[in-house]
Amino acid sequence: MAESGLALGGKSSLAVRRKPAGRPNEIVSLIIAILIACALFGGWHWREDLPWSAEFGLGYWLGITGLSCVGLLLLYPLRKRVSVLRVFGSVPAWFRIHMFLGAIAPVLILYHARFSVSSLNANVALTCMLIVAGSGIIGRFLYVRIHRGVTGRKQEARRLLADASAYRDQLNEHFATAVEIAEDLEAHIRTSRSGFFSSVFQAFSDSHRIGEAQSRMVRSIKRGVREMGGVKSTRRQTRKDALRLVRKYCETLREASQLGAFERLFSLWHVVHLPLFFLMLIAAAIHVFAVHQY
Repeated sequence: MAESGLALGGKSSLAVRRKPAGRPNEIVSLIIAILIACALFGGWHWREDLPWSAEFGLGYWLGITGLSCVGLLLLYPLRKRVSVLRVFGSVPAWFRIHMFLGAIAPVLILYHARFSVSSLNANVALTCMLIVAGSGIIGRFLYVRIHRGVTGRKQEARRLLADASAYRDQLNEHFATAVEIAEDLEAHIRTSRSGFFSSVFQAFSDSHRIGEAQSRMVRSIKRGVREMGGVKSTRRQTRKDALRLVRKYCETLREASQLGAFERLFSLWHVVHLPLFFLMLIAAAIHVFAVHQY
């Protein structure tokens, strides 16, 4: 199908829906991450000058506070599973608290230990905590890719595909060949596969296919704009808006394609993270017992 040579009067009818501005929660999370990174860097750099001992005084209470934060991490899974606890706040709010405690606990423990360990049980407990904290960072990344913020509302693939179709339909008025390419592309993206490895492979394959289709659509739009009549400034604006639509369309399709892989990876992460967490609790309990007993 040839590109339409329709001339447009006034402003271009193509429009792109803007993404909302960054949420305050994301800004707060970034600030907390920067502060924690600075605290870790400063503590490591001046570890030899820290004026306390892990066994007494401030160092001892830093350890108690860090261990208390670890214990409070259990409140989030309890809040998700025990309906009686709903009076104490929403699940997203507890998730944010869970993330904060999971980030601050290792910092307190590291300061408690003055960024060094002198015994085997302390080494095991600290290593377990750092592994769990690292696992939590990975889980946070996966969670963000699956959900919008921390509202707990999943980005369903069919809704993403509907958004992509809306972008495609806005192109249909003037760039039919680009729409044909998009329809062929969607027919492939809608074909999902089961299984973790097949989903990951499909995500990579789809990303490559989407990139190729995007290049073809861009070439088609540029050719169509050259064939259009009318005012030059209007054609330029139409070209700009159409290319922006194509970019948004392909980004949305990529997100829909990657969703299945991230969901399965998140499920696998859950299977690993929980045993690591309980291993950390056992190691911490042994460390506390050994310190007070011997």
